Amino acid sequence: MALRVTVSFKYPDSDVCGEIVGMNMRHVVLADRQLSKIECEPCETALRNGAVLVGGKICEGKALVVLVANTYQLAKILRELHERGLQPRVLGRAKFIKDPDLTEEQLRLLELAYKLGFFDESRKVSLRELASMMGISPSAADRKLRRALKK
Repeated sequence: MALRVTVSFKYPDSDVCGEIVGMNMRHVVLADRQLSKIECEPCETALRNGAVLVGGKICEGKALVVLVANTYQLAKILRELHERGLQPRVLGRAKFIKDPDLTEEQLRLLELAYKLGFFDESRKVSLRELASMMGISPSAADRKLRRALKK
């Protein structure tokens, strides 16, 4: 059974501050003054153990991440973070129910577009920027968004 889990832990770099809006080639994409890509070893630990990073925030030496993982993966992630001295703590846990009609990539793209203001009247992020964060072409992002919205 997959769980949607919120985990907090110490983040070694206290200068980093922003909302986690996605992952791109082993880097976390943060919505800060600009869209920054940073290395996050604890986030990489979660991904290496099979979890999916859904969102979160890193600021002032603390991180709060939302993961989708099963109980075995979660136990391994927490153990590794604890061994690194990052003081992980589970703040919330719920069953994760995925909408069967949307693909995982469509769901991630929709969530990212919504979080970054793609659907706002002033459109705070462009289709090209969304596509870059997802690691796909703008035309592929457009197709995926249209199909997801149609579903």
